[in-house]
Amino acid sequence: EKSAYHGPYVSYKVSFFDLCDYSAGFYKCEMRGLYVMFTLISSCYILISALTKFSKSGYYLETDFLELMLKDFKLVGFLWPGVFLYSWLAYFLQVMILKGMPMLLANIYQHLSQTITFVIAIYLSLTRDWSFTQVLFVSLLSCVHFMKMHSYTLVNRDLRALKQKNSEHSPYPSNINAANFLRFMITPALVYQPVYPTYKEVRFDYIFKKLVLLMVQLTMIYIVVTDSILPVLHNSENYTFTEILVHLTIPCLIFALMSFLVLFEQILNIFAELVKFADRSFYDDWWNSTTFEEFNRKWNRPVHLFLYKHVYSECIVHYGLSKRVAQMTTFLFSALLHEMIMALIIKQIKPVMLGFMMIQIPVIRYSRLFQKTVFGLYFYWFSIILGPPLILTIYAKSL
Repeated sequence: EKSAYHGPYVSYKVSFFDLCDYSAGFYKCEMRGLYVMFTLISSCYILISALTKFSKSGYYLETDFLELMLKDFKLVGFLWPGVFLYSWLAYFLQVMILKGMPMLLANIYQHLSQTITFVIAIYLSLTRDWSFTQVLFVSLLSCVHFMKMHSYTLVNRDLRALKQKNSEHSPYPSNINAANFLRFMITPALVYQPVYPTYKEVRFDYIFKKLVLLMVQLTMIYIVVTDSILPVLHNSENYTFTEILVHLTIPCLIFALMSFLVLFEQILNIFAELVKFADRSFYDDWWNSTTFEEFNRKWNRPVHLFLYKHVYSECIVHYGLSKRVAQMTTFLFSALLHEMIMALIIKQIKPVMLGFMMIQIPVIRYSRLFQKTVFGLYFYWFSIILGPPLILTIYAKSL
């Protein structure tokens, strides 16, 4: 049987927009001045917004939503180490397989333990009176640890298959140890590898700069959400469909761009620096995409690599499906995860997100006609700008 193990994906790389690392591609780009301008405008926006709010209401920031965000703070904070410890079931599974555990029992153990990660998120999200921030955090936490557990199990399955063929390229079973699993769990990667590239030392000045940028960008997101998004959604019955869409378009774009920087530039780089992880290619130049296929491949590389290896390639190599069916299966899996998170946030099943994501399949097919063209770039950005506020508007008018 052909193995799905393709070897290491990662290499030594710095993320493109890393302001704190002068070897980043951003500093070598002729458009770097625009990003600096964007950063300064963001900082000025926070200051001006705070001063304007203070002059009108006597306070700098809206605190009602902050109180909702901090509800059950101890429980939400406990979940992170709790789910982390739970993920060690994937390691114990490999230990038991080495000791002769039957594969049928191992498969049942694997799927049951991985499913419970979602059960935890679903149960807490539906039974606790949380805002969307807690639900989003817990849902993403469950998804990340599910992917890590799944990848650790499947990659070791493939390494085991290589070893059984007397392959000298398989590090199995010497990689099955607590230190190696811990290294994978604290590394900002979703596809397991026995070895990852690392730096020699932690740059604490780098982490400090990242924390400052993180606080600035989180503050801007908070202001955009409380000033421009939530008021429209909470009063959606007073607006027409078109009015909601118009009011949300620019705030949603700012929210999306800032959220991208917060997650892929600040948070992941902070974790990577703490564990000396050398591969910072958490994204590629998605802003130059001319098709959604290119965008899906570039904007979130950790998830893309997971989907490519453990869903798309798995469908082809182990289940003998065609590339087209494998692609549709991958889209469906991703769409269902997005729909699950949205359903937990609104506590209803309205498959708007699922529908929009599945529409990408025919769109991708026909958009290839405009690949690497200016029209393709315009169409891509038009869809990116209009898509999120359109989805929110549909949800707002249907609830």
